[in-house]
Amino acid sequence: MGKDKRKKIILICSDGGHLAQTLHLKEMFLKYNYLLVTEKTPATAPLKENYHTFFLAARSKGQGRGISFYLVALYNAFLSFKILLTHFPKAVISTGSHTAIPMCFLAKVLGIKVVFILSYARVTSRAKSADLMYKIADKFIVQWPDEKLNYSKGIYLGGIY
Repeated sequence: MGKDKRKKIILICSDGGHLAQTLHLKEMFLKYNYLLVTEKTPATAPLKENYHTFFLAARSKGQGRGISFYLVALYNAFLSFKILLTHFPKAVISTGSHTAIPMCFLAKVLGIKVVFILSYARVTSRAKSADLMYKIADKFIVQWPDEKLNYSKGIYLGGIY
């Protein structure tokens, strides 16, 4: 079997709604040598059957930003670095949230393009992860025109849905 010559991309996101938005990009990302990266939960485990997937550790639900949140983030940063060096994509595309931050920052340090798509749920409000990504993203996409008031350099392309 020959080597896949398509451009490499990584799509990274948290589980839940962020993942649902990423999966709506399927028509686009299947054209690339992609890797889908998300949290490992019972709901995400079946992704392995249909997608090239790598799982990061899931955060503790409902425990806020305690020590376990930061330990998981540190562990996922280590895994993200390893993934980036192994897959070495042309771009990292993210719909957020916290799970994606370490990989996006590491990608930027490695000279990899970062594309951040603000959540469809953000119609007129800011998001902490988006505020961080806004500073480093090569392309910052908003899904609602009013979000340009919060993220003036954001690119409005309409909604994913």
